[in-house]
Amino acid sequence: CYFTGCLPGDRECYGLERHREKITIAHGFWIGRTEVTQAAYTRVMSAAPSRYKGADLPVDSVGWNDATTFCSRIGMRLPTESEWEYAAYGGNAKLPKEPLGSLAWYDANSNDSTHPVASRLATRFGLWDTLGNVWEWVQDAGRGPGEHVLKGGSFYNTARDVRVSGRMSAPPDLRHRDLGFRCASSVWAGGPSAKGSKFDP
Repeated sequence: CYFTGCLPGDRECYGLERHREKITIAHGFWIGRTEVTQAAYTRVMSAAPSRYKGADLPVDSVGWNDATTFCSRIGMRLPTESEWEYAAYGGNAKLPKEPLGSLAWYDANSNDSTHPVASRLATRFGLWDTLGNVWEWVQDAGRGPGEHVLKGGSFYNTARDVRVSGRMSAPPDLRHRDLGFRCASSVWAGGPSAKGSKFDP
């Protein structure tokens, strides 16, 4: 369980956060330690859509539909917004004590580009780049018709946008240079219960 929405004492919330309430995640889940890389995306999808090129860079310029397809092909799915937030907080929904620059690539330190995954500090759960680098698609419906939610902010955003509680809504076919994703699953994709899995997240 955790509380979604703007955290107490956070003066940077900008009004798009979910209403503050207690969220219970009824079932355990697995989630990718990093954003999906270009190497992984090309291996599974036989495509290279990214503006910024590099095998260890997060894939960018990917719409919600293609992100969903990728996750499905490796026996996974996009996380829900609640799963994503719980994982990003590391089981402890508090403002980070570390300087943002040690946790995330954002406009102040990114030089207007993505960076190799896992090159900032990890969360308490051992996940990288939940903040910054690229926005991450999740399953949940967004504000407008057909839209979906994006989480975490990106290399392109100011510090105010790079927060676990923050969110953005976009149409599923939007393919911007700062949009990516990571996958999740209710079963371990590399385990015996995930028949046909092609990728270890």
